[in-house]
Amino acid sequence: MKFNIKTDSKLFHHYIIAVHIFPATSGENAGKYHLKYKPIHFTNDDIEDVQQAAMLSVDKLFKTSDSEALALVGKSEFGKSLSMLFLASNVNQCTLHHFSSEFEIDEETFDMFVGSANYSNHSRQILLNSIIRGR
Repeated sequence: MKFNIKTDSKLFHHYIIAVHIFPATSGENAGKYHLKYKPIHFTNDDIEDVQQAAMLSVDKLFKTSDSEALALVGKSEFGKSLSMLFLASNVNQCTLHHFSSEFEIDEETFDMFVGSANYSNHSRQILLNSIIRGR
């Protein structure tokens, strides 16, 4: 599970969201963006823990699986949530997007933002710029 996201130590809160576009067979919603799943929230502290787990998982002296390494740093549920989001987004043809913030953002705000991409070129561009590549 490797992907590239850029983080800023000044922005403590991070979110990964899955965005789906309704298919042509959806009637009046055809072609519209919508938030498919609840956002996954994590912090800079979570990133440090996962980085530590990543180092443990490549240690040649003490062989540790990814799941064991995540359990050692207390991030098993976080790893499972990310894995399930990646799997579900692939199956349902969603794009994943990363956002960082100084403050917490609720699901309703993300839902409104994604919906605004249907009529705002600015919102659409922000959404396109936030796509997680290489997953």
